[in-house]
Amino acid sequence: MLELKDNRQKKSRRFKGWTALVLAATIAVHPLFTPPTLQAASAADSQVTIVTQDPLTYGAILRKYVWSFDRAKKPVTVKANVVEVDLQNPYVKLDTIVGTGGKYTKKQSVRKMANETEATAAVNGDFFNMQADGVPMGPQIMDGKLQSTTIDMPGWYSFALTKENKPVIDLFAFQGKMIARDGASYPLGGINKTYYWYEDDGIHQEGVHSLIDGLYMYTSSWGDVNRSNDGTTVPTEVLVRNGRVVEIKPTGILDMMPPEDGYILRASGKADEFVRQHLKVGDPIVADYKMFAQDPSNSYDVGGFKTMIGGHTILVDQGQPTTFSRGGVSENANRARTAIGYSKDERYAYLITLDESSSSAGATLAELQQLMIKIGVWKGMNLDGGGSTQLVTRKLGDFHTTLLTEVGYERPVVNGIGVYSLSPEGEAKGMSLQGPTALFIGQKATYGIEKAYDVFYNPLDPERLSPIWTASQPIGTFEGSTFTAKATGKATLTAKVGQAAESLDIEVIGGEDIASLKIDASSTALLRNSIYKMTVKATSKSGKTGSVPADALQWEFIGFKGRMEGDRLTVDSIDPNVKEGRMIARYDGFSAMLTLPIADQRIVESFEGATPISFSSTEGVTGTVYKVTEGAGASANKVLALQYDFTQGTKTTVAYATFMGGLKIEGSPESLSLKVKGDNSRNWIRAEIQDSSGGLPKLISLTENTDFSDWKVVSADLKKHNLTYPITVNRIYVANPENGHSGRGLKGQILFDDFTFHYSNQTEPSKNTVKLTIDQKSLTVNGAGIQLDQAPVIVEGNTLVPVRFVVEAMGGKLTWVDEERKVVIMKDNHLIELWLDKKDLIADGERITAEVPPVLMTERTMVPLRIIAENMGWKVTWDEMTRSVTLQ
Repeated sequence: MLELKDNRQKKSRRFKGWTALVLAATIAVHPLFTPPTLQAASAADSQVTIVTQDPLTYGAILRKYVWSFDRAKKPVTVKANVVEVDLQNPYVKLDTIVGTGGKYTKKQSVRKMANETEATAAVNGDFFNMQADGVPMGPQIMDGKLQSTTIDMPGWYSFALTKENKPVIDLFAFQGKMIARDGASYPLGGINKTYYWYEDDGIHQEGVHSLIDGLYMYTSSWGDVNRSNDGTTVPTEVLVRNGRVVEIKPTGILDMMPPEDGYILRASGKADEFVRQHLKVGDPIVADYKMFAQDPSNSYDVGGFKTMIGGHTILVDQGQPTTFSRGGVSENANRARTAIGYSKDERYAYLITLDESSSSAGATLAELQQLMIKIGVWKGMNLDGGGSTQLVTRKLGDFHTTLLTEVGYERPVVNGIGVYSLSPEGEAKGMSLQGPTALFIGQKATYGIEKAYDVFYNPLDPERLSPIWTASQPIGTFEGSTFTAKATGKATLTAKVGQAAESLDIEVIGGEDIASLKIDASSTALLRNSIYKMTVKATSKSGKTGSVPADALQWEFIGFKGRMEGDRLTVDSIDPNVKEGRMIARYDGFSAMLTLPIADQRIVESFEGATPISFSSTEGVTGTVYKVTEGAGASANKVLALQYDFTQGTKTTVAYATFMGGLKIEGSPESLSLKVKGDNSRNWIRAEIQDSSGGLPKLISLTENTDFSDWKVVSADLKKHNLTYPITVNRIYVANPENGHSGRGLKGQILFDDFTFHYSNQTEPSKNTVKLTIDQKSLTVNGAGIQLDQAPVIVEGNTLVPVRFVVEAMGGKLTWVDEERKVVIMKDNHLIELWLDKKDLIADGERITAEVPPVLMTERTMVPLRIIAENMGWKVTWDEMTRSVTLQ
């Protein structure tokens, strides 16, 4: 929005403290203003470059321009956006938009107005008084209906389309009167107008308030019960329905909005006298008015106009810069600008915006003139600019517009100009696809259409389209839109609908294609009788990433017994002699390992004792907590029951079981678990913990989806919460968050047992010192000698060592897989796999290439020491004098 300056400060007392009338752009006192020419001289000589040109709908094109020139001897760049509308195309329409719900006084951003009316594109329109009711300064016709009339001030141009769809830019005037039953009449000042101050134009006296002695009409397009009451005048209002006076409110306002079947007259001063003398309830009344060109030689049928919008100064006439009809819009400043114009043959209308941002320098009005001429404008005028500048467009396939101009803030404005499609729905012309681009052998993936548009460039609902899918290579098969990967390789998937065909490149990743494999578990420690979600992610050599489907993986568990059901691991038992458990995931010969410590468990609350526990809740929630016996006979034990009723609660609803005085937790536990008998409510279960930092309590999620009805152990990792120990548990609770509230159970009961905290008992790995000497068949482990049947050697600058002797001497485990000619090395949390005569190896889920491959020497597998030591975390020391290697 540009500030329209009012220099009549001598009237400030009359304006009740206003020293300026602030509009969307600023009104100057002089009706004619000559633009500076020197400022735009360099701009006139420069070229405008089209960056992109894209269809918006059939008959409308968006062009993006970059304009580089010298301003005050310094180079600048201006970005311009132009929507070109073919006025001869029967499938596109140009029309005005207004406010919210088609009502004045309810300002809205251009994007929201466009989306509300399903426009393909739109720009902001007329100037408006920011302090007044939120209506345009100039006239407006929308869909052939007059919504607002002109103002009696010189130099305000308007853009319109005739009933033949010919563009017009001209000065218009309004003339009207209200005729009473007795034949008396009074001039009608305008329709749906807010207050302003007249300028000295030979008819009106400068500085006179427009509503003094004025009679104005307000139709159903006016969306407020207040009608331009700034305190300067006291109105009498008249309600008219179906051509008859229904109610007269002397010196007051009718507490209603104008009706659909009539209008409200606002009268003050002499107009009030006319109402009192000539109008009575029940009398007929006639409104006689019209708009017309100020130049009598232009005999437009304004009553037949399809659309009209007010603006400001004329900028271009007959393809040349013209004298400004008005100034006062920061015309010499570099601002964001909005303009409208049409071509010499009257076929094309142009909606124009210039950006003012870090990447675009804005423009003066004189520079805007030059740009308009360069893009083909024959006649054009200025629209509201500055912070009001907004151009929104609908991208191909989208159903809503997005902001295109670089103004940041989307200011609510009073009206705009929209581009609308009138075309029927056609067959598909273009689309974009969605679906995974990285798959794994055996994986099923469903592909679909993300967005689509028809031959008229209008969006199509992807759900209504039935594409035919094909794959360029036989690495899988389609059943409908579901692709099943059956072999490794790359392929192009193609979908065809009507004239549209779009492709998506995919890769079915095999073990040989993987660059890395990583296992993620939902906890950082292993607990007996617990369930974990396991996620395995792979990255291919080409950089594609994806989660390996559960049924494509083979699992090996070391140190515990467990079973996989989909991506869920259930830990059945743990070897009492181990301190950690290992999980190895294998996909098509590629392996990764995750090592988790076995945690010590301390049950801090079994609910068997007399710990006092109370119920509390958020507002509107009811419920209770009590002890109940679960099971029978020797297996019977007490558990805590938490009943809740969220039906009367609002927003996020919570039911708490509060430990009176809190549960004091010893030491520094790393995780916690709780046995829960669920109710299939899908609600959250959490614990509230207060640590020693003195800050707010920590909210620890145990599950965010209680989708089970039997007993289950839920757990949480405490390390990620950065607790300051010791800690105290305040309460456990059930919550139904506001987002998705109705989709969860509103009434239910949860049972709790064995509130347990877990402590790491992981020990430091043993560290041996191993020494080898090149070409000598012996090594020492912590000083004790061991004989070798194959000495370490140097091959191509790499030290090769007998891998079994070295790994076992360092405390690791080695396995030989004969059918694959593979060596598997495992120590602590490291897993390395090597193949004879292959330089590629896998170390902790990463594919690595060695300088030399493992080889057989005297029936011993010799491997490059450096790459093994680096990935095992061993420290290697080389002694050149003795040609010996020390590992620690």
